[in-house]
Amino acid sequence: MKRFAAYILIILLPVMSSAEEKTSYAKRLTYGAEWGYVCTFFRGYHNNYFSPDGWRVDEKDSGLSHFSNAELNLHLGCDVSDNWNISGYLGLTAIQDTDYCIPVSLRATRYFHENQKGDRWLTFIDLGSGISIKKHPQEILTGKIGTGYRIKLSEHTKLDFIAALRLNYTHSDIIFENTEINYDRINRNNTYGCAISLGVSLSF
Repeated sequence: MKRFAAYILIILLPVMSSAEEKTSYAKRLTYGAEWGYVCTFFRGYHNNYFSPDGWRVDEKDSGLSHFSNAELNLHLGCDVSDNWNISGYLGLTAIQDTDYCIPVSLRATRYFHENQKGDRWLTFIDLGSGISIKKHPQEILTGKIGTGYRIKLSEHTKLDFIAALRLNYTHSDIIFENTEINYDRINRNNTYGCAISLGVSLSF
């Protein structure tokens, strides 16, 4: 995942370097907080494991689903040009009702308007991983693509209203007839989902 994020940055660097960089907004440290609502509408999984009785079980399914949760992120970054910002995000969220995690991601944001000091539209791409808050370690990968609108509150205080489509991939626990399957009996427990998120971000 780190290598993939590095490739994305390499692709974005030539584009960002072509943007204007000669205003007071360029190369300025930014920080803030983001609150959001996440609605998972599609979920799929593929599990392969040994049941407590010793039988091999292979099950898979996918389809429309519903799971809602709130999330909170803190971010720290830099305005690398008048129209581009690169920031790191750290927070608390949930992927499923039992898979709570601390997401860690890198976000590239593009702003659109000739007047950098006014209100303007934005788009962003966000790639990251997460630290699971559960007894079993697990791989968590996330990706987001979104848009929004930025409102200027003061010289260095901005309020963003954002919406995003996200993809999640993780390894959920397996429960067989009210019994949790030990990880040494699991061959595969892949879980993925799609979600829509709505949020508000305050930046300084």
